[in-house]
Amino acid sequence: MEDRRMETHPDLMDPDWRKHAEVDAWLGAKKDMRKRTERRGFRVSRGLVLVLALIALVAAAVVVHQVRGSGVNDVPGFGQPPKAAPLSGGVDLNRPYDRTPAANWAEGLAGITVPPGQAIGGFTAKEVDAAYRTVTEAITAARLGSRALQNHDGSELLALLTPNERVRLEPTLTNALTVEKGKYLTLIGPNRLLQVRPRMTGSLAAKPGDEGELIVHASYTTAYAFDALPSEARRPADIVPFVRDEQDYVIRKAPPFEKADAGLSFGEGAGYHSNMACDAIKTGILAPQYADKSKPVDGAIAVDEADTYDPTKPLPSTGNCE
Repeated sequence: MEDRRMETHPDLMDPDWRKHAEVDAWLGAKKDMRKRTERRGFRVSRGLVLVLALIALVAAAVVVHQVRGSGVNDVPGFGQPPKAAPLSGGVDLNRPYDRTPAANWAEGLAGITVPPGQAIGGFTAKEVDAAYRTVTEAITAARLGSRALQNHDGSELLALLTPNERVRLEPTLTNALTVEKGKYLTLIGPNRLLQVRPRMTGSLAAKPGDEGELIVHASYTTAYAFDALPSEARRPADIVPFVRDEQDYVIRKAPPFEKADAGLSFGEGAGYHSNMACDAIKTGILAPQYADKSKPVDGAIAVDEADTYDPTKPLPSTGNCE
């Protein structure tokens, strides 16, 4: 009944009103559709932004991975600090003796074995002990002393000798550089040593000499480590030369000897250098092998390394410089 009353309503029966109502209904539907479309468009735009953002993040991650390599810890400033680039050929100036015969030698005199004093000939055990101490002081002055190494000054060694021996050797040990002076002292030239102590290996042994004499034989090798630029050294042997010594030291007592001859003197001796610059050693200077300008680093004459470095072996019969 109600639906029929709506159909017979006077307004619905009016043609003009019905036309106006149809237009309003069409405009309203169109407006509603536009709102729904706008809302739908906003949702699509927001989704697109999220997709683009994710793509950008993935691309950035790929670029960072390519730059950093395998992980964050490989980038300087993250995790462990970056390692310093090694010197050419793997030479490590912080551990210069690695991969050389001196790798396991002790520093300085700690590498020289000194036997306990025993009575020998006319010398008591206490006097033999004192003789060993004097000889180690002479070795220190000659091969480890800063005056000799840095200033070519032989005064420390001279002070340990007898008065007559001092007079004999003073011109050699106090004058300008000579090959003879280089036999008694280790003399360093313009190539500077690293701030690490020389390493040594060897031993002392005592035997009786003539009446009132004690002969202390020192058989030892000293290794020195030199500074270098990356372009100068290719292997540890280029920066570590060796000085081999076979030296008799004579201790005399007064009497039977005069006071001017009582004390320490040099006896027979021989030496050998290896892994050094031949140009420099010919002037009495010890320099690293890389400093040799007259021939390539690999141009040294090959010798038996056991004979070269081992104080228990005979000295090589040939030099390693042409």
